[in-house]
Amino acid sequence: MHKKTKSNEGVDALALMRKWPGNGQHGRAMQMRAQVALAKRVSHISYEIRDIVRKAREVQKTGKKIIWMNIGDPNQYGFSPPVHITRAIHEALNDPKYSGYCPSEGDPELREAVAKAQETEKSRVFITSGLSEGIDFLFQSLLNPGDNILLPSPGYPLYNTKSRVLGGRDNFYCCSEDYLPSPEDIRKKINEKTRAIVVINPNNPTGAVYPRSLLQEIANIAGEHNLPIIADEIYDHLVLDGAPSINLRSLTKDVPLISGNGISKNFLYPGARVGWLAFSGEGTDALEGAIQKFCNQRLSVNWEMQRGALAAITTSPTHLEETHRQLLLRRDSFMKGISSIPSLHCPIPHAAFYTFVKVNSPKFRTDKEFVYSLLDETGVLVVPGSAFSPTLNGNYFRATFLPPPEEITEAFEKMGKFLKEKG
Repeated sequence: MHKKTKSNEGVDALALMRKWPGNGQHGRAMQMRAQVALAKRVSHISYEIRDIVRKAREVQKTGKKIIWMNIGDPNQYGFSPPVHITRAIHEALNDPKYSGYCPSEGDPELREAVAKAQETEKSRVFITSGLSEGIDFLFQSLLNPGDNILLPSPGYPLYNTKSRVLGGRDNFYCCSEDYLPSPEDIRKKINEKTRAIVVINPNNPTGAVYPRSLLQEIANIAGEHNLPIIADEIYDHLVLDGAPSINLRSLTKDVPLISGNGISKNFLYPGARVGWLAFSGEGTDALEGAIQKFCNQRLSVNWEMQRGALAAITTSPTHLEETHRQLLLRRDSFMKGISSIPSLHCPIPHAAFYTFVKVNSPKFRTDKEFVYSLLDETGVLVVPGSAFSPTLNGNYFRATFLPPPEEITEAFEKMGKFLKEKG
């Protein structure tokens, strides 16, 4: 006869397996398992730009149309990479040479081309799986628990997430109402635990383009404190009006500089996942050695896609004229929508394809309350501004102006009605 088990108290849950007889058939097993424990660092991982999509899918299932204004992926809005890039990838796919492992630091020809464009040596260029992987490698190389990397507020949320996962402390420098960095605040925020300064120009999420004089001030401050600058220049070909973007390498000379770029935005190919880090200035030998180690441990970036990146940066970017024209149409539609709603405000973005909008309404305690209510009631999907900085005062949201003008107009009609009803 089957004996009843005693109380489970003090018994390992993984050992509690009981078989129950069943009329000549095999008994069924019942097993109680404890949840697998996670590392504490996982709690610091947040990426609201994509996290909010789950909620959007739920709203979509109710039959409501979603107007997607959350993510900077041009290919979701009718843009395509230049044909010479995809042609180069097709050719590489048919060449057995590119089906094996690529050198860990990247395709030699691509590194040479990047070095020429960045006015540095080939040995100081590292190809990464998108600029995101390059950021990951840099932060892992620089940060010990308790250290900080000085970040812009607002800025791209990946930087803060990487810092927190590694035990870094939040440290943000302020920007003006026009979203230009404050050199005085940068100087004030540097402390003995600061390991680098991040400069995002042109900026995501604001679309701001920094003038030469401001960049020179930042370079001077970095030089005074012997700090490297991490320059995120992934949108440098997407300046829509005004002066071209200034590459920091032209201003830093001896200051250690790590320039990050890739083909995701300038060449409309985020899915290729090809980016790079290019070092210049002095004092980065050890850091370059660390990046090489990280490249080695993940083996290599997809070689065929690197051949597409080589075609991208060695061929005249004739696609940019039409790309700029389309982006300007969309930006102007967006700013027209902003001007039609008194409680919304943002400076004109001069580059990339984002706007960072302030919401002046007492009806919403937080930006998440605004964004999620807007999504629930109208289907318009934007991203809470707090995802781009935890230190901002007021409620903000980031939106991309990549959708077609008529869809942007529809979004603002819905947003205006929503805000009017909320009072």
